[in-house]
Amino acid sequence: MRFREEMELNIKAPREVVWEAFQDFSSWPAWAKALKEVSRVGSGWRFRAGGQPPVDLVWVAEATRRRPPEFLEFRSVPGVPHNLEIYGWLRLNEPEEGTTHLELLFEGSPHYDTPLLDKAADWYASVFGEPNKLLKVTFEQFKAHLEKTHNQRELSTAMT
Repeated sequence: MRFREEMELNIKAPREVVWEAFQDFSSWPAWAKALKEVSRVGSGWRFRAGGQPPVDLVWVAEATRRRPPEFLEFRSVPGVPHNLEIYGWLRLNEPEEGTTHLELLFEGSPHYDTPLLDKAADWYASVFGEPNKLLKVTFEQFKAHLEKTHNQRELSTAMT
């Protein structure tokens, strides 16, 4: 089952702050409830998320094009074991000072070790809406986390 998700969010934080937080992958499990683990693997990052029972979703991605702080394209790292093949990009615009408009395209295709697991995952995804739901929830959590930490920093700076 192939999926494609496009989303847009407005985040109350400057573009550079959003860019920095997006690329701080090792901190993602602290605020993204579905992510169990994120670790460095060569030139990429390995993500492990709660997925279709009994198997977690695992993908290893690397940047293929980068234009800080406005654009990042990524894809699965070839030859590295995973069960979710991905491609996508992130674009950040700052329509007004202190607000970032985030656009994300994320395409994926899960694949498992056996045809039975593939069929079970397709059934689970059709019933429960994974992994699209997982992506939307994760980016809403990203927005909430970022706005909270940015506001706390702003208050802290204003008080000193």
